[in-house]
Amino acid sequence: MAGKLFGKTALVTGAASGIGRASAIQLASDGARVACADLNGEGAEAVAKEITRAGGEAIGLRLDVSDPADNERAVAAVVKRFGALQLAHLNAGIAATSSVLDTTLEEWNRTIAINLSGVFYGLQASARAIRDGRKGGAIVITSSDAGLRGGGGMGSYCASKHGVLGLMKCAVADLSQFKIRVNAICPGVIDTPILGPLHKNKAFTEGVLAAAHPLGRVGQPEEIGRVVSFLLSDEASFITGVGLSIDGGLNAVFGAFGGGGQDGNVLEKING
Repeated sequence: MAGKLFGKTALVTGAASGIGRASAIQLASDGARVACADLNGEGAEAVAKEITRAGGEAIGLRLDVSDPADNERAVAAVVKRFGALQLAHLNAGIAATSSVLDTTLEEWNRTIAINLSGVFYGLQASARAIRDGRKGGAIVITSSDAGLRGGGGMGSYCASKHGVLGLMKCAVADLSQFKIRVNAICPGVIDTPILGPLHKNKAFTEGVLAAAHPLGRVGQPEEIGRVVSFLLSDEASFITGVGLSIDGGLNAVFGAFGGGGQDGNVLEKING
């Protein structure tokens, strides 16, 4: 497939569903060879096959992002298969919805291990491979609107998403010398499986949640995928160090929303 990413190889984590799946498909549509990685290895392989059927080139990998060695193994497999790595979308993450008073140590450790440490391990492994390729590249990290503010019942989640924004900014300082750009996306309410029972529930996604957005609707994963592809492409060649909200204006208008009220908690808990 020809396109703005033609000739490039990309790694996408959390690629079996939601934003990761949409990102992988969009990157392939724009010409990249894509390694679809996920803890759900069968799901990652299914997305890779979907891309292949559409005329792209992709492989599926099982990846536990919370394991440093597994990140190194996955990146090595990508380089072995495609010869080099230039792009990465570090997207894998989980939701957590407990009050800071009730968050268990197990929930805290698991959320940080996947959402923050998992990004750190993936950033190290992918950036080293891009550096060694000597042609530069780009990395996009998935944070969240919850990485830009706090909210009731979201202590471990917000902490992890704030953390990856700090990590992204430090990576800009450390990696620019290797011509590696690093940015983050901050999705808002996107209709993906992370919404749980609200996913594809029109009473919520076209009702109360939609009404909270200035644009009058929640987001779709394909809209996130298009932004990821742009940030990874040479069209964004002078953009690095940005945490970009993709939320239909929710953060701009409701920046303090969810500070304690029940309705606010509903929106905050399902944030990107």
